[in-house]
Amino acid sequence: MGHTRKRVSIERLAVEQLSRMLQAGSSRVFNCAALHRNVLAEGGAPGQFLFKTRDLNNAIFMKETYPDDDMRESATKPVGTKIFFSYSEKAQLDGGRSIFLNDRNLRVALQFQAGMSDSPESEEAAADMKILDILDALPSVDPFLFRERMEAEGYDPHPGYFEITPAEFGRVRDHVMKQFQPIVETAFEGVTDANRAIYLKTLVNKLWDGNDTDALKPVIQAMRIQDSDAADTFYSWKGVIYYEHLFARRQELWKDYANWLNTETRSLDSMPPSAQATLNDQIAQWRKLYQKRWKAVHLMLAEYRNSYETLFRDHKSAEPFIEFLQKAGKRFYQIGDSMSRIDHSIELWRTYVGNSSMRFLRFEQLNSLSRVSTRILNGS
Repeated sequence: MGHTRKRVSIERLAVEQLSRMLQAGSSRVFNCAALHRNVLAEGGAPGQFLFKTRDLNNAIFMKETYPDDDMRESATKPVGTKIFFSYSEKAQLDGGRSIFLNDRNLRVALQFQAGMSDSPESEEAAADMKILDILDALPSVDPFLFRERMEAEGYDPHPGYFEITPAEFGRVRDHVMKQFQPIVETAFEGVTDANRAIYLKTLVNKLWDGNDTDALKPVIQAMRIQDSDAADTFYSWKGVIYYEHLFARRQELWKDYANWLNTETRSLDSMPPSAQATLNDQIAQWRKLYQKRWKAVHLMLAEYRNSYETLFRDHKSAEPFIEFLQKAGKRFYQIGDSMSRIDHSIELWRTYVGNSSMRFLRFEQLNSLSRVSTRILNGS
């Protein structure tokens, strides 16, 4: 009986976590259902829908850690993407079905839940499966990363599916391409043509696209990248630059959250000493996990920045930067996963404390928040 109560408690905690995740907005959730409703309200036509299979547009996609050892061992990445089909037309999380995108039964589930064609020759189903692969490959579902990857693969759905303005997308793109410039100038330093500036700009654009390995051959050779790995390597580097950009912008908020964890996690009401001790242990674990995630992101980004500046600012050894590029795919995923977990925990916290200057919580609130936040940051 006790085991049943524990399972129900965990399930309720999971529903609460996901509900608050949607309420807050999170780089670990792509709420396609809500965005699709907005697209329809703006007059979006079927040709502009994200998915060709209609009911896929009413799904919710969530980045989650695999729940058991077998799934973790068979997966290529430690975090998967779960698709959730709600029983409710408003895509509420109190009832529905979900499945990880790498599940071997995915196609059958999509046929049953979303009405996807079961024909192996269906072009619409193939296009939808490719978009699902894109979502699954991303370490987080930040609008910039998702939109950029979709464009690179030749997809152009309604802009309402990406919660980023054209101006902001352009600013981030310019920031990324500015960091691409030195490697192109280094690899093509022998260019003396009168149109050199235009030529180099064209190559930077090709580096952004990452697919023209013939045009980028000098870069690929100089950085000792395998031709077969070039597109993924350049894309992962692009992702690391993007996360570095976000990291700088997030610091004040991350510091505010750390300050709250260190100074304002005393409950407003009193409780038995045993309950207080349990809560204190939980909060201590919460702080430790947050510090661990933050430190990991800082160290990985510092490693990248140091290798980049050693080569392109100080004109010294290229080895550290070549080493970074060789593990860029792994770093992209690690940084993205940790940052999205931190952002998710902060967004969840803000749904509890709001904008009030009085940010102390009652025991039940603090206890619930600490349990869910620990699960988010721990990756369980």
